[in-house]
Amino acid sequence: MSGLREGLEIEDGNRGRRVAGRVAGDIRRHNRAVVLELVRNLGPVSRAEVARAARLSPATVAEIIGELVREGLVRVAGEGPSTGGRPPALVELDPEARSAVGLEIGPRTLTAVVTDLNAAVKVRVEKPSKMVEGAKVTAGQVEAIFEQILQEVPEAAENSLGVGVAVPAPILRSRGTRFDPPSDPEWGGLDVPELISRKFDAPVLVDNDANARALGEFLFGAGRGASNMLYVIAHWGVGGALVVDGDLRRGADGGAGEIGHTVIEVDGPPCGCGGYGCLEAFAGRAGIARRARRALKLAGRDRLGGVDLDDLKVRHVVQAARDGDELAARVLEETGQYLGIGVANAINVLNPEVVVLGGSTVEIGEMVTGPLVRVARRRALPGMAEGTRIVKGELGEDAGAVGAAALVLRELFAVSVPEAVRRTVV
Repeated sequence: MSGLREGLEIEDGNRGRRVAGRVAGDIRRHNRAVVLELVRNLGPVSRAEVARAARLSPATVAEIIGELVREGLVRVAGEGPSTGGRPPALVELDPEARSAVGLEIGPRTLTAVVTDLNAAVKVRVEKPSKMVEGAKVTAGQVEAIFEQILQEVPEAAENSLGVGVAVPAPILRSRGTRFDPPSDPEWGGLDVPELISRKFDAPVLVDNDANARALGEFLFGAGRGASNMLYVIAHWGVGGALVVDGDLRRGADGGAGEIGHTVIEVDGPPCGCGGYGCLEAFAGRAGIARRARRALKLAGRDRLGGVDLDDLKVRHVVQAARDGDELAARVLEETGQYLGIGVANAINVLNPEVVVLGGSTVEIGEMVTGPLVRVARRRALPGMAEGTRIVKGELGEDAGAVGAAALVLRELFAVSVPEAVRRTVV
């Protein structure tokens, strides 16, 4: 590290010194995040083991860990086995040192959580969503849910690292952090950070629900330990997110991962995005209900499980399938097949180590996930198909809110430790 600093400081004038100081500061912050992430994953662990894993000098690691102990983020956790000399002190993350707040704004529910540093949920608040009623009503719900959090956890505002928010829409850099669902031009828009700052004095990070859930699963769930992961969410719509070499990839404008709007049938049904034949048009909730109604009409039936066609929802299809209705079961099997085609296409393009599946449609279970996995493995290229694990997410019904909290927590922990950076800073 000293060699890098000296190399930058040979520039003449104030500008060179400013650049050197900024780069040194960036390296210092990176090293700190790497050390904290290793302590989180390996602890209780000795300073020497952290230094070896991070490829940093023992002196640098000792200085950083000392700083983290003084801040209360890391604590001493006893002594390790001696190798002939004095037993090494072991350190570990103190998960209760700080907290993070996560909020998922969804079409069916609003869910907020307060987590510790390991993303374990300490407080949970859920309300039925009124998102369909527009931006103004949704804003009122968001304010109300934060008022409730502050009532239940008064210390959350002071102790929190920040607030993460997951929304069911792309968050494009060119549009800032404004939540504006593209499938509903009349909905209005919501400046989420400005809204939350009225009730909660903390940094606010906003991302789409697939990115947030992906980050949560990557750091704390089914993707933990992988370097390359594809996350697919199938619920009201169908979305996706990609982690490459430990980094969440957002694309040129922040819209990467929209697997639901890849076309799987050129002359397919219309999609909410304005296109035709999108995966979401077949496997989103509206698409599932539409296909079920069409199948019933072709079969000469006007009801399913006692429900009229005009009132048919996905939950009715699921219940009928569980009750033994073969037509309903076929609709869910086709849903899995369509999703499997989308996953196979993504595997062929991205070659991830693991595909993590989430969302309410995945929660239906084997009737959907069975055909999904079979079709994905059959249609993906040989080699990549066998080499890719396809698993259900581990964060469950709180995946969106916990993933939103992970947007904040990942600012504390290093998501990736690139080899080029490791070589530079040793």
